[in-house]
Amino acid sequence: MQKYNISDLLPHRPPMQLITDIESVDFDAQKLVARVDITTDDLMYDENIGGVPSWISLEYMAQAIGCFIGAADRAKDPNSVPGVGFVLGSRRLSVNIPAYIAGQSYFVHVSGLFCDKNIANFDCEIYNSENNPVASGAINVFRPDDIQQFMDERDE
Repeated sequence: MQKYNISDLLPHRPPMQLITDIESVDFDAQKLVARVDITTDDLMYDENIGGVPSWISLEYMAQAIGCFIGAADRAKDPNSVPGVGFVLGSRRLSVNIPAYIAGQSYFVHVSGLFCDKNIANFDCEIYNSENNPVASGAINVFRPDDIQQFMDERDE
């Protein structure tokens, strides 16, 4: 599998770049698996719970989707620049752990159900290292063609 630099796929930069690595990508099936390694250096780390609060699950899912879209863009054009996207909403978001524990790795699986030029819907699941599901949901995302024009139109 091709090795990806996360900074080539996402517009996020540390400390907001939460995805550690890409485990697999299947463009034909519109699937990606990303890994998140939890450390005490994480921006969201809370020493009182020994990890990252589970409410961050939606952001892990959104960044994994961004990685898939960024990887697909780079497959078409190796010089593409990561685009800015927005989460429109989620359905069936379920999280069954209180925290992502420091020292552990978690695997974010995203699967595109519907993808067009600007709007997409992905099923997402997060698994712990024992392959037990810890979170799931369906995420709707939007990426404008021109982020500056989109933002300028919001100001009018």
